[in-house]
Amino acid sequence: MKQFLFSWLTILCLCVGCLFFLPGCGKGKKEPSFPTVPDFTLKTLDGGEIVLSRLKEKVILLDFWATWCRPCREAIPHLIRLYKNYQKEGLEVIGMNMDRGNLDAVRHFVKSMEIPYPVALAPENMEKSYGVSGLPTTILIDKKGRIREKIVGFTNEISKQMTGRVLDLLSEKP
Repeated sequence: MKQFLFSWLTILCLCVGCLFFLPGCGKGKKEPSFPTVPDFTLKTLDGGEIVLSRLKEKVILLDFWATWCRPCREAIPHLIRLYKNYQKEGLEVIGMNMDRGNLDAVRHFVKSMEIPYPVALAPENMEKSYGVSGLPTTILIDKKGRIREKIVGFTNEISKQMTGRVLDLLSEKP
């Protein structure tokens, strides 16, 4: 009798367990939700204008940096290579300078580094909008205008990770 009762109890536990796990079966895979990018319009150092919402269907790399930040200065040559190698495939790099001082010094720095992508002075409220807590901070935005990754700092390992993520995003359909 004990064995019979034990068998029925085991079957009952399995049935109840299935009730918890089966409801999720057979449902289609949902696309993950990513935060939408806060739009902005900014003047570049060379007098141009950047309107983020006009860059739909492109992969956007926002680089928050400052001239006094050593890892920022180390990251710039990597960003220049990324820009030159993948601009034709739809990558846009935008330098978001966080210096709060001499605009001429920033212009001189950009010229000395031969930065080919647009650079704008990031307003203070932009730090909060994009959750910038340290420099450099790189924000990767997909072709649908959603933030897909935030990377803080710069090392050789981060440069490889960044390149891989850019290639992944460029390969996605808009």
